[in-house]
Amino acid sequence: MVWKAIEMNLEILGIGSALVDITIQVDDSFLESEDLPKGGMTLVDAQRSKELLDKLSLEPREFSPGGATANVMASFAHCGGKAGFIGKIGADEMGEYFTKETEKAGVTFLKLVSQETPTGTGLTLVTPDGQRTFATHLGASVELSPAELPADFINHAPVVHVEAYLIFNRDLIDHILDTAKANGQKVSMDLSSFGVVQENLEYLKKIADSHLDIIFANEDECLAFTGLSPRESLDIIAEVCDIAIVKEGGAGSHIARGDEKISLAANEVCVMDTNGAGDAYAGGVLYGLCRGLHIESCGHIGTHAGGLAVSQRGARLTNENARILCDFASKTCQY
Repeated sequence: MVWKAIEMNLEILGIGSALVDITIQVDDSFLESEDLPKGGMTLVDAQRSKELLDKLSLEPREFSPGGATANVMASFAHCGGKAGFIGKIGADEMGEYFTKETEKAGVTFLKLVSQETPTGTGLTLVTPDGQRTFATHLGASVELSPAELPADFINHAPVVHVEAYLIFNRDLIDHILDTAKANGQKVSMDLSSFGVVQENLEYLKKIADSHLDIIFANEDECLAFTGLSPRESLDIIAEVCDIAIVKEGGAGSHIARGDEKISLAANEVCVMDTNGAGDAYAGGVLYGLCRGLHIESCGHIGTHAGGLAVSQRGARLTNENARILCDFASKTCQY
């Protein structure tokens, strides 16, 4: 299917994996026994995903819409912005659920549908300390192809945000980056996972210098990317892009734009689930940037979004927390 150009009046467009998260509480010993690196993301096939779910069949589970970039776009929309998301789902109940929840968040979902492959799932394993570990079956998401994304379809917003997870489909990410650059769009990327960075370091450094304008990374991804601490990594990343953002979870975050650098403390909240916190933070920061705010104001919105995310279960904010974030973002824009 090839999309025709349509007017959407979007501020940002995200492209990534459309997934449904299945969240289950586990202990560290389960992760160790299944060889799943704590805090990381492991790609699994359908058989392995089923095997893990079978082993946890007696444990309570929660379903929520997921996918890193889709979560970022939901956070952006919760702030009051106009966000769009391109992703591929299966013609199944999971796909219908993802569509409903994404649109309910206020995101324009430009969906592609596979008739043969099911919607992808992200098995999200949460340990008692609130840390999340992913065993991801990409499903239909892996079938998203350059042919389905013509230049005029990608050119619906001044900013394009992508996840480093897309590097597993190198032809696709190359197409998106080259097209966005040719369109004159700004490109934002979240480095996504320390495993992704370790396995694709040379490529990531290449595109960071040639195509990326905004880069998000957490402390583990920074270490994999530069071999340095978060604060030291901020300087290195800021040399190859316009805006560098380093997230340290409960230790706060750092943002650099040119010669200007700021550090922000994290909000003190009761941590229930860290799943989606970094995505919520990124959505808040991008909202501020798209509104032309100073990087400190952008950071405050992101910090507020991340704090709300960890205080609840699920990767996307509840209706009440979304209202709280929208009010905070609106007041921040007025200053």
